[in-house]
Amino acid sequence: MMRDLHDEELRALLAFRQRHGRCWKAALLLRWSAGTDADEPGSAHLRHLRNIRGPRWLLGLSAATLDDAARRFAGNVDPVLIDIFMENATGFARGASASVRISPASAAHSLAIAIELSLKAYLMKAGYADDWNRVHIRHDLEKALALAVATGLSGFPPEFPQLAAILSPAYGRHQIDAMFRGGASPFDVTDASVCVDHLLAVIRAQIA
Repeated sequence: MMRDLHDEELRALLAFRQRHGRCWKAALLLRWSAGTDADEPGSAHLRHLRNIRGPRWLLGLSAATLDDAARRFAGNVDPVLIDIFMENATGFARGASASVRISPASAAHSLAIAIELSLKAYLMKAGYADDWNRVHIRHDLEKALALAVATGLSGFPPEFPQLAAILSPAYGRHQIDAMFRGGASPFDVTDASVCVDHLLAVIRAQIA
């Protein structure tokens, strides 16, 4: 007996439907046949559905199934909490900008917090509850970014994934200060501050 769709699969389908409109099934079938579904947000889930379900299942998938999922996910959205996360992310980003020359390590830590809060705000808007993020994302900036991209986040600075990759391990272990001991600097904190400001602007626009 075929299992029910997982929430991640439903989210990938909903995001694809939103991007491609009324003929979304034809668009997905075309991408499945050409292999270009790999270029879509949530591509791993779309490809898995191709492999285990196939075209006949897709054509028979009812709009009601996705509509019900959309209503359920919408119920997880807390606009007040999203606004709080983004407001605090902005505050930490501003604090980082002000302390770059005084204390690069402190600025880097503030940037990591701003990244975490803004990405989690985006994920909450996409239907991932704060409680789920707290358990499954924790302080993993790379995981938060990967999930945000899978749910449609785009347009962030091209250098941002590298910044997240540098910060994430130390941030998760509360060891950012150690990265800057002895005058070391694993990245240009001023450039990183500009990068995070750009990230926040992109997320604000996409969750508005």
